[in-house]
Amino acid sequence: MLAFEQKYCMGTKDRKYHIFWDIGAILQDMQTTQFPITHCNVADLFKNNPFFGNIEYAINTDISIPCIVVSLNNDKNKLIDGNHRLYKSKQLGCENIPCYILPLDYHTRFIIDYDVDIYRSVIADFTI
Repeated sequence: MLAFEQKYCMGTKDRKYHIFWDIGAILQDMQTTQFPITHCNVADLFKNNPFFGNIEYAINTDISIPCIVVSLNNDKNKLIDGNHRLYKSKQLGCENIPCYILPLDYHTRFIIDYDVDIYRSVIADFTI
């Protein structure tokens, strides 16, 4: 998948609504926008972001590349890029992983067909 086609989907438990972030556009914009790299706890991130990926690919990823985490409107954070890096970090027993934490006013610009009501519905279903 090409970078500009990468998307991350988050939906409601009943799958009635979904929101999609354009990860490629975020990565492209971040080349000109400076976000500090923070270190997030691997166990906490993994608990809230189960792995559904290719294990062989995950084991060969570069965990020094920061993951992308979005700050949701209810002070919760969600991993939207870096699932394979997170999995590898957990398997290696790492305590922390580098991440960019994108604030609400930034990351919502990259939601495809953003609708505030759908966003609120999906986020209300996300629990930590």
